Amino acid sequence: MYTKPKYIQLIHIAKQKLGIDELSYRAMLERLTGKSSTKQMTIKELSQVLHELEDKGFRNTAKKAVRTTGKMRTAKPTIVDKIRVLWRAMHKQGIIRDGSDTALDQFARNIVNVELVKKGNNVLIMTVAGLNGDNKLATQVLERLKQWQKRVERKNG
Repeated sequence: MYTKPKYIQLIHIAKQKLGIDELSYRAMLERLTGKSSTKQMTIKELSQVLHELEDKGFRNTAKKAVRTTGKMRTAKPTIVDKIRVLWRAMHKQGIIRDGSDTALDQFARNIVNVELVKKGNNVLIMTVAGLNGDNKLATQVLERLKQWQKRVERKNG
């Protein structure tokens, strides 16, 4: 569903692209909605007119539906994103000396590759990003980080 101005814009573009003269255009509007102007129409009527123009050969290439709820959908953070956030937080807390991605990759390799070798898998991960497709392994790394953080907090707490 589009906004009313967007429907009107698309209808006028369709009219121009299809080469419909003004008299035929007004007759079509009257036939479909009983109104001779798009400004007088409701969104439902505008949609009906646009559908008619699409049936006549107009290809609508406009971006689809405008969200009317006001809420934008954000991408859900992956487990790997959570690992990186926790790693940096632990570095800021002083639990981890080296907060770099290289150090995080090494930490993940030490955990995951041992598990993979135990299972007889010869495909080893080289970076944390390599865990993106495997939630089970990524969760293991995340849980180890959480356990480490809790141990240190209990010790210091």
